[in-house]
Amino acid sequence: MAKVKNPRFPHHCRILRYAATEAMEDQQKVYDPMQDEEPLEDVQDGEGEESQGEGESSPINSPSEPTVIYEGECRSDNRDTVSDNGEVISSYRTLALPIKQDEWTEDTIPLEGDRIELQRFGYTEYGLVIDKRPSNLGTHILWRYVRN
Repeated sequence: MAKVKNPRFPHHCRILRYAATEAMEDQQKVYDPMQDEEPLEDVQDGEGEESQGEGESSPINSPSEPTVIYEGECRSDNRDTVSDNGEVISSYRTLALPIKQDEWTEDTIPLEGDRIELQRFGYTEYGLVIDKRPSNLGTHILWRYVRN
């Protein structure tokens, strides 16, 4: 007889926070998914002056190393809620983590707008945290997965 393999947390995920932020600051303003990974060189105006001064950059496009809030096992479930806004389809999903509410700290608890990278059955999904519900049994996170 074959042995059944059905782990409670079959997926692997990372929750990332970009830039040092205060609680309740919107991470979508800090992380811009449409930004190129390699910054372009400054282009000069017709008068020979640079269009952007050295050292100046907007907080949205600042290339900062992300802080890893959580990395480990998890379980991701699909929800029935799917919305389309023009040509973009987004679905809302839940993520279960084996971390109880007393194991989080102010600095490590996921905030709205933190980025999620989920390894699920051989492919990676990316999304943003919408809400969290820590409890005595674990933590559930509601997140938005946008796909084209």
